[in-house]
Amino acid sequence: MTTPRARWAALRADPSQEGGYVAVMTGLLLMVLMGVAAFAVDVGQWYVVGQQEQRAADAAALAGVTKLPGDLVGATAIARNFSTVNGFTNGSNATFVTPGLDGRPTRLRVTVTRTVDNIFGPLLGVPRTTISRTAVADYAGPVPLGSPCNEFGNDPEPGSNRSTNCTGTGQFWANVGSKGATKQSGDAYQDDNCSSAADRCSSLAASGANTDYDPNGYFYTVTLTQDVTSLTLQAFDPAWVAVGDNCDKNGLNGATDTRYQPGPTSLYCTGDTEINGSSPLAMATQFTVRREIPISNAWDPMSYPAVGGCTKIFQGHDANDLNNPTANLTQISQGSLKVSDVFRKWVTLCTIGPAPKGTYMIQVNTNGLGGDDTQVSGHNRFGLRAFGATTENNAIAIAGYNKMAIYANLPAAITQFHLARVPPGAAGQMLKVSLFDVGDSKDSSNNPIDGTITIVPPADSNVGSTFSNCTGTPVAVALTDCSLVANSNTMQGKWETISVPIPSGYTCTLAATTGCWVKLKYAYGPGAHPNDTTSWTASIQGDPVRLVE
Repeated sequence: MTTPRARWAALRADPSQEGGYVAVMTGLLLMVLMGVAAFAVDVGQWYVVGQQEQRAADAAALAGVTKLPGDLVGATAIARNFSTVNGFTNGSNATFVTPGLDGRPTRLRVTVTRTVDNIFGPLLGVPRTTISRTAVADYAGPVPLGSPCNEFGNDPEPGSNRSTNCTGTGQFWANVGSKGATKQSGDAYQDDNCSSAADRCSSLAASGANTDYDPNGYFYTVTLTQDVTSLTLQAFDPAWVAVGDNCDKNGLNGATDTRYQPGPTSLYCTGDTEINGSSPLAMATQFTVRREIPISNAWDPMSYPAVGGCTKIFQGHDANDLNNPTANLTQISQGSLKVSDVFRKWVTLCTIGPAPKGTYMIQVNTNGLGGDDTQVSGHNRFGLRAFGATTENNAIAIAGYNKMAIYANLPAAITQFHLARVPPGAAGQMLKVSLFDVGDSKDSSNNPIDGTITIVPPADSNVGSTFSNCTGTPVAVALTDCSLVANSNTMQGKWETISVPIPSGYTCTLAATTGCWVKLKYAYGPGAHPNDTTSWTASIQGDPVRLVE
């Protein structure tokens, strides 16, 4: 047998044999090099397709997640549409786009998969390769404020229309101000008169200097988690009748019906009032019902078109029109309605049937309704509710949208209400709660007294009974147990912001209508008689839509 050493020695002895050996080796190496080159071409194709898939998955997840929580079908449709725009159509060209929840109801996972034909892979026994890329997006929509139930504000006539989710809802009325009212009166977003000093007034001009003013008024979301056979939307006491903060104007004296009794102890006392002494013009209030359409943007309530026939304007009246409520109310005309038809009663704004599940809006404003808006100076207080059949009401919830103004006037030492809904996706982020003009609490002799405001974690969360490491600005820095002293001297016409760190491991039950609600406990003080119009807003800091994977 010839050994390799011997063959090498023979080649060295006879150089003419080297050419054949090199040719054979070159041929063998060339096949390997061609295989590597072919593999590199296919790998390059995989890389390009993977990049394109990742862009499509990112776009699909970011677009579709805005339909969460609660509408995975809608999220899937939008995600697949955006994937198509980016070159990957589900079910076409060996492509599959698969959206789904990713552990949390506010997170959408989108996987884009395509099987590609290899160019040189068949030579190596690999004719096709499947490539997948995934993106996960999280959505922090506008924070719902004020209520997990199908009512917003007080209801002096609770009955079968109230859902079981209303247990523990707060004692307050919704409030809408007017352009002529001073901002220092408590409605930061609708009182546009800066003639008295208040935060975020660019000057002490008569009107137009309030940088917080919103010409669109207030919005309230009506969320349906299932189809409702016939949805009825109502407002309690929708017309402004200036009975005074404590319902003590002369027009109510002598009333015998419980509904018309004067004084703040009456459950019917909404406290509609004039601001700045008197209002040259009566205050009208408009309620507009809007509904969601495919192009509606959750961050833009005006993208929800008005429902035909569901806009109502209620003219206002001075309390002098109520000198003898039991006899004269029916004589005070208000278009096709009488004051007696709307004063301290539930009034239907609209009935929609059938009403598909989704989000509706109730817009409330007092501007642009005739005359000089700056001559209208008052606060209208009211309640809202939405209901269907008794078995459907737990699937209906009304909450303030992004911001709200409320009025508290029921004598009570402590009131606690749902402030803001904070989903599990907010874990590790910061909840910012801003309060305007808090602290108008008085004792029985009308002397100012301090109250205490505490931000309370959701009862169904894993946080415990108190938040930690809360801070306030500008009045307080460190807030023990997330509590703040509300003092009228330091907070009159001022904003106070409370920063609440949400623990990184925070969880709650978002699937439950009453789950994930942060509460606000306001202890007005012993023997307190609150007379307090305040404005509130809450938000989760950071990008509302973001990729997390």
